[in-house]
Amino acid sequence: MQDIWCHIYSLLPMRDAARAACVSHAFKRSWRCYPNLAFNMITLGIDIESCGEDGIARNFTNKVDHILKNRPCIATKTLEIVFRYYNAKVCNIDSWFQAAVTPGIEELTIELSSKSGRYYNFPWSLLANESGNSIRYLNLARCAFSPTDELCFKSLSRLELSDVAITGDQLGSILHNSFALQRMQLKFCNKIICLKIPFHLQQLRYLDVFDGGSSLRVIEVEAPNLSNFQFMGHRKVHLSFGVGLQFKKFDLYFPGAISYVCADFLSSLRYVEDLSLGSRCEMIDTPVLHSKFLHLKHLNVDLQAMTFSPTYDYCSLISLFDASPFLETLVMNVSHCPSCKDI
Repeated sequence: MQDIWCHIYSLLPMRDAARAACVSHAFKRSWRCYPNLAFNMITLGIDIESCGEDGIARNFTNKVDHILKNRPCIATKTLEIVFRYYNAKVCNIDSWFQAAVTPGIEELTIELSSKSGRYYNFPWSLLANESGNSIRYLNLARCAFSPTDELCFKSLSRLELSDVAITGDQLGSILHNSFALQRMQLKFCNKIICLKIPFHLQQLRYLDVFDGGSSLRVIEVEAPNLSNFQFMGHRKVHLSFGVGLQFKKFDLYFPGAISYVCADFLSSLRYVEDLSLGSRCEMIDTPVLHSKFLHLKHLNVDLQAMTFSPTYDYCSLISLFDASPFLETLVMNVSHCPSCKDI
């Protein structure tokens, strides 16, 4: 009966579970085995206006310390730490991980930011054991993640890295044993120069890459069943896709994207159903297409034409439309505003 009650209690949001623990001893016992920990400004009830940044950091730290101190060493299923006033001198984040990252953990979300701009060095060694084996969802933001050994994330199905200081080789140590990975999103991981998606990621269906810097040069995809791809960047990158790779949804936004796709990737887009292309600099006309998008239903073209070559022929886009005989939806946006120079 107690196990059933603890399961029902675990379905409550953390803040509601904590409030219920104040009502009776039965609720309090259930609170001590609550498996889903979410530490953020809202769940901890911290008022931003009541104190300065140092006070917020101390208040946040005291509350998290108190919760973990009064919590027995039981398995954690989900851990979320979202704090934009992170202060390394105040926050005891290493001890929080030691207490809360336990074998059997399934979801881990860490989003930190600080006034100094320094990244928190994520303790990857905590995931180099049974804890890593059980992780299904890993979301890191504004951290440095520098594993020196290959990690075993055999259950990992979703990976999200945002503004993480990690190289392509270090990312490879995560992907090496991530056979169950289905979704991956990379945002502004500016230390990656060459992004390699290996063949053994046969469950991978979704890949989103947002490049905010100028370091990324190459994306190589060998994962054979990838069907949804999105890339957004400020400069052109070289794309290499494995033989036989067929996309259902394909989004590409960088200078020269339209002519680049039409010239080099028609074979990978043979079965595409949803295509979005965006460019702020087209130097050559859209080439005449010698094959057709027979499955394409939705086409989105976004042109920031202020930086286009003055000789660019917009009518050349007709070849793209002619190659889509079964098109159902067309959205085309052409921007001429002066501010487009800075976008």
